[in-house]
Formats: sequence, C-alpha cells, structure tokens
Amino acid sequence: MTVGIISYGHTKYGKLTEDISTLLESVIQESIAGVEKGINPTDIDLLVLSNVDNQFSNQHQLATVALRYLRNPNAEAFRVEAACSSGGMATYVAKKMIDSGSARNALVLGVEKMTNLPTDVATSVLIRGGAPEEIKYGVTQPAAYGLSAQLYMQKYGATDDDLAIGAVKNHKNAMKNPLAQFHKEFTLDAVKNSLVIASPIRLLHCSPMTDGAAAVLLSGEPRKYTDAPVYVKGMGVGYDTMGVFEREDPTFMKASKIAADKAYKLAEIEPKQVQIAEVHDAFSPAEFMAYESLGFAKRGEGYKLMREGITMRDGSLPVNTSGGLKAKGHPIGATGIGMIVEVYLQLLGRAGERQVSSPEWGLVENHGGTGATAVVTVLGR
Repeated sequence: MTVGIISYGHTKYGKLTEDISTLLESVIQESIAGVEKGINPTDIDLLVLSNVDNQFSNQHQLATVALRYLRNPNAEAFRVEAACSSGGMATYVAKKMIDSGSARNALVLGVEKMTNLPTDVATSVLIRGGAPEEIKYGVTQPAAYGLSAQLYMQKYGATDDDLAIGAVKNHKNAMKNPLAQFHKEFTLDAVKNSLVIASPIRLLHCSPMTDGAAAVLLSGEPRKYTDAPVYVKGMGVGYDTMGVFEREDPTFMKASKIAADKAYKLAEIEPKQVQIAEVHDAFSPAEFMAYESLGFAKRGEGYKLMREGITMRDGSLPVNTSGGLKAKGHPIGATGIGMIVEVYLQLLGRAGERQVSSPEWGLVENHGGTGATAVVTVLGR
C-alpha cells in the first residue's frame, strides 16, 4: 500500500505559555483543516501520540487526551516512547498499521512541554535515555556525545571550527523559519567561546529545552484527500547498544546506517538521490556523524560536507533548512514529526523563505539515546 502525507500541524517551538492540552488541540485541528479535499474526523481511525516523559507534562493517558480533540471516540489511540526518536517511531508504527490494513488514515502527533521544569530537574529526566550504567554514574547526554566527538576529532582530524560550523549554519537557517525557537545568528568565534558543557561540547553546540507540538496525517488513499500528497517511500528502524562505551566504534552511528539502508531499499533509491534532509543534531557533532551513516559521506569525512558548503541551504544537499534541533528547537516528543513536516513542506514547495529549489526526494534521520535507536524516513513526490 502507498502511504502518503495529506496534511500537517505545527505549533511554534520555544518557551510557550500554552498548556499541553492546548498544544495538542492546536495541531489536531490544523491537521484536519489543512486537508485539501476535506476529511471527516470519523475517517481517522488511528491516533499515535509521541511523548517522552510524564514528568514534563504531569499528565498520563495523553493519547486519550488527544482523542478528545480528534472528536472521534471510535478511533484507536496510544502513545509511543523511544527517547528522542519517539516522533519517528510513532510515524513508523502508524505507517505499519496502515500497511497492514489495520487503519485507513492515521494522525501521528508529538508533543512535549519541557520548560515547566528547572534545568537541573529536566536534565535528570533526560539522562534516563542512556544506558543503566551511564545513568548510575551520571553520564549525561552532552557527556556521551562529547566522548564520541573527542574520539572522532582525534581519529579523523575534525577541528573546533568544524564542530561550530553546524551551529552557525542552523541558526542562520532558523532566521527564515517563523516556527523556530531561536531567531539569532552566531559567529564561529561565539560558538567556540561559549561555555564548556562536556568537552568538546559547548553550550552553543547543544539543542535547547523546548515546548511544542507537531503532527502529520497519513493516509492509505492519499489521492482521495489531496492532489498533492507526499509519499512515505521508505522507512527503516535500527538499533545499537544503549551505552556509548559498549560500541565497537563510538564515532559511527550504526543504528542510523541500519535504518537508512532499510529505508533506501524500500524507496528504491541511493543516498546520492537525496536532495534535502533533516538530521538529528541534538548536539552539533551528531549532524556530521549522521552524514556518514546516511551515506552522504565516507567515514571520517562527514564534517567536510559542511566545511565545503555542500549542506548549506544554498548547497547541493541542504541539511536542516528548518534550523535543526539546535535552533528550531527540540521538544522531544514532537521533534521527529516536526522534521518530517519540514521535508514535506520543502517537497511541496511551501517552505517560504527557506525553500530550496524543487527537491523530489527528501530524508529525515531521527535518533534517540545517543544513537541507540534510529528511524530514517525517505519521502518523495
């Protein structure tokens, strides 16, 4: 079955005053209203919600809360959690259920309300995405990424400038995204001189705490609802060890490669055919490491794509035109879905000032737990 995206919903990202129920209602109503040929909520028979931690929202049964705003009590609804890859995983599950005939149309939505908690409390929540041993000894996400980045720099010769370029690029891209959390540009020196969090990771290499929600409406009969669907051509899921310390090569994102290989095979394309991508830059070094797992660059050469301008917005392979997690924001449950929305808009030519020239193939790489779980989605017209 050919599954397509027929509509979307997306709040602004940032420190928001709206509560989590209001954010959910907003993206649900936007998704329904945005269907070109119209859709009745009774035709949406599945709702899959991505949300990472009840401690952020102080609310259980969020999928049932969302069902209230869908106004179709006969739909089935449940929640998916896979750390930072929750949004991609929710989309994967929904597509599989449509493929199997268990659903016709599925609303996939993600939400997180992170800024309610003090930073130290939020950090204690987020550390739970790591391996039990890492949690026990207080190895935070920045620390785990920082250790991988140290090894990468020693092994392949990447510099502090290379680590900073991604942050500079993505903040510049976010200037053209009205939904982004940050609308401020930074110089290389500003990034390189920002506060050290876990060497070589600095403050301006890190994605922020963010509130927000995003949704995509999937259909097994997309042409019934729109003359301009974007098709989910291939999706793949991959896994690696939970702990970075357990990995054969901590500088390589094995789970993302496994997921990408599956997605490319299903879509029947090669990496060189991808014309635009959103990748999971929770911490800046993860972006160029992902390039290698996705087949955009050879091992140890991912950082060169940014150095040479290839992944800039005006380059031959624009990456993170939305601003990425770094500048658009990272409301964990919504992140993977928001990334899909960006590529969806780009493929339709509806990305406004940040639009790139007529892409036909796009890719989204969404990973969690410092790369323990990854979901890769290939989208096409």
